[in-house]
Amino acid sequence: MSYKVNGHEIAVSFPVDSISINKNSIAFTDSKGKKKQTFSKRTETLKFMKWLLSANK
Repeated sequence: MSYKVNGHEIAVSFPVDSISINKNSIAFTDSKGKKKQTFSKRTETLKFMKWLLSANK
């Protein structure tokens, strides 16, 4: 699946094993390995985290 934000697409291969959030960055481990994504706003970071959690079911 992919998540689109500000014209960019973030590819995520579910299932997601772990998620770590720090200010405007999220580090997560999906089925293809570790990834880190940085956003310009904290609200975008939280929206992406909520999407990861809801899509991981």
